[in-house]
Amino acid sequence: MKQISKSVKLVWLVLAISFVIKVIVILSQGSSFILDSDDVQYIQTAKIWLETGNFTYNDPSRPTVFITPAYPAFIAFFMSFLGDGFVLEQTIRIVQTLLVTASFYLLFIIGRRVFDERTALIAVILSVLYIPLWHVSNLILTEALFTFLLFLLVYIAMKAVESPNMGWAAAFGLAWAATLYVRPTIALWPGLFLLYIMYRKLVPWKKLIPCLCVTAVFFIACLMPWWIRNYEVSGGTFIPLTKSGGSPLLLGSFPYHIPSVEEMRSWPRVDNLWINDENDVRWAKARIADGFQSKPLLYASWYTIGKFAVFWGDVYYWLPLMDIPLWVPVIMHELLVLAAFVGIWLARKNRRADLLLLLFAYMSILHMVYFPLSRYAIPLLPLLFLFSAHAFIKWKERKSKSKLRVRA
Repeated sequence: MKQISKSVKLVWLVLAISFVIKVIVILSQGSSFILDSDDVQYIQTAKIWLETGNFTYNDPSRPTVFITPAYPAFIAFFMSFLGDGFVLEQTIRIVQTLLVTASFYLLFIIGRRVFDERTALIAVILSVLYIPLWHVSNLILTEALFTFLLFLLVYIAMKAVESPNMGWAAAFGLAWAATLYVRPTIALWPGLFLLYIMYRKLVPWKKLIPCLCVTAVFFIACLMPWWIRNYEVSGGTFIPLTKSGGSPLLLGSFPYHIPSVEEMRSWPRVDNLWINDENDVRWAKARIADGFQSKPLLYASWYTIGKFAVFWGDVYYWLPLMDIPLWVPVIMHELLVLAAFVGIWLARKNRRADLLLLLFAYMSILHMVYFPLSRYAIPLLPLLFLFSAHAFIKWKERKSKSKLRVRA
């Protein structure tokens, strides 16, 4: 019988303690974890879906193609036997806490493969202690489900390269589709992953091509119902993912600031979200073209360094937690992210880390096109903390060597 290592036991203990504390916080403060924004809309979408069979968002009179269905379906599942209200919301928060806990265990498994058990353990501890990640459980948003599926997708990707067989290829196709159904931003990353496999020649062509075919079959089979549904409700338009790029593209065209709520309410709007989205896209393109022409340095800096800095530097602490002031998570965030960048440099020759670095680069570039929001970066931070842990361990090793030299 294989003996369980001390690190694994410590991970289980840390995760168990953090889970209990998070549940206590939810039971005592759950009513305060409401943004009255997308969270309310997701619950409303699930309710209308159950009552009428229509999948809508924001506008209950029209079917939507502005969000993917996985998270509303997740809510609707619990709503089907719990009903609408506080019990439902608390149940979702506790289930999301389970998902986050499972995600952190996947983080340990991933970290063990990329680095070692000690690095993986430290990354888990950092993730548990990192206060903004608690809101991934507390807020009724897509982050918890997306984080779990993203980490599962990364783990399956690693296994698929190590053991390129039909089973892992099918699992990758299913995980890719499931993750995309929660948040479409992951759509193109597997393509970059494939290019990396081909460039590094990690899998022989005789194995790669059949596996690609299996992945494609399972992925297309999962997405086909969504494509057919979107084609029908849009009147014959093929919409592979969603039709909601206008707003984030427009918001991202305002350098170094977000328009006020009052300003956004003054923007011309009609009673049709599809038309509004098309208008937002046109306006965003016009703003970007004019900005690069009239203020090239400002827009060039914003669409490169600026958005990158906001994406990784902003802190996902939208509501107070246990009266912890904002400066605490801000300092914690900046230290961990800076350490992670050092860790990335130190791990530059570690080919096992390339998969994660490819994910970071892909997400960074994607959100440099649109609107960089801390909410979109938060699922990546536990993976980033693997590099923070790596930097910490290398610093400790260097410090120990210095002491030995002094003694000698």
